[in-house]
Order: sequence, then C-alpha cells, then structure tokens
Amino acid sequence: MVLPSLYTRDDQVHIERWIEQGPAYKENGNLNDSNRVAEIALSSVQGRLPQASLVQEDGNVVIGRKHWDCPVQMRNNLFAPIHIFEINRNNAHAGLSCIEAYYVTLLPGYNIYVVTISYGSEDPEGFFDLAIGFFHVDNAEQIIAEASRVILSWWQVRYQELSCSR
Repeated sequence: MVLPSLYTRDDQVHIERWIEQGPAYKENGNLNDSNRVAEIALSSVQGRLPQASLVQEDGNVVIGRKHWDCPVQMRNNLFAPIHIFEINRNNAHAGLSCIEAYYVTLLPGYNIYVVTISYGSEDPEGFFDLAIGFFHVDNAEQIIAEASRVILSWWQVRYQELSCSR
C-alpha cells in the first residue's frame, strides 16, 4: 500500500515506472526515473552528498551540486538513508574532487529498499544521483548483503560498458 501523504502523484509515477523497468542502466533508458527516485530517497541527506568542486586557474572555486526542493516535507523526517560507503577518486582528475557515495533507503508504502549512487558532478552519468536497484528483505540483517549485491551488479555492468567502449 502506497502512503499518498509521503509521495506526490508525480513521485508515484516515477517510482512505479522505475520499479517496472528495472535497474538504472543506460540501455534501459530510464535514467530520468532513476534520478527522480534517487532524489526522493536522498532528499533528507542532501547536505551530506558528494559535492564536486573545481579550482580554476584564477583560484575561484566552482561548486556543481544544486539542492532540490522536497515537495513533501514529512519525508525529510521519516526517510533515513543508510550511508554504505564512498569512493574518493581525487587523483582521477587534476583539480577535481571525484567522490561517489552509496546509500540504501527504505521507501515506506512500497516496502522496498532503494540503493543509490551519488556523484560529486553530473559527468559520469549525466545526473548527480541515480537509484541503481532495489530489493525486499525480511529482516534488517539482510540489508547490507542485498545492497552489496545490487552494487556489485551495477559495477559489473559498468565494467562491461567500459570494456566494450575500448
């Protein structure tokens, strides 16, 4: 049962379409829905998400991530994204901070846990945040194991994409 007070009708359309289409891979063509689901899941932790900063030659710092409005403020008090880990690729590009963070969040009413990846910039996928998969669990001890399975699947597909592009 979906809790209408937690989701706008537009939110519900994005979530339900994303669930039907499956994980957020480019070939599925659902990265817009994936981004929207990630923003729904992560709205309460926006201030903790990776923030790319670029130091220009003149010393000015350019910050990329913009905060989005949560249309249902109650969500910010009820959703509790769990930070799983992050990867810091600071050495990947000179002068550019490259961090990706992984979270898992329960979407009440849908009774699924959504696994998200957040980047410090839009460069990797065209979005700052993506929902990369979901799962159901019977008890809390399974959350990290299931989230790990989703992340490993994401990495396998990304590796195959990178290998094919060479």
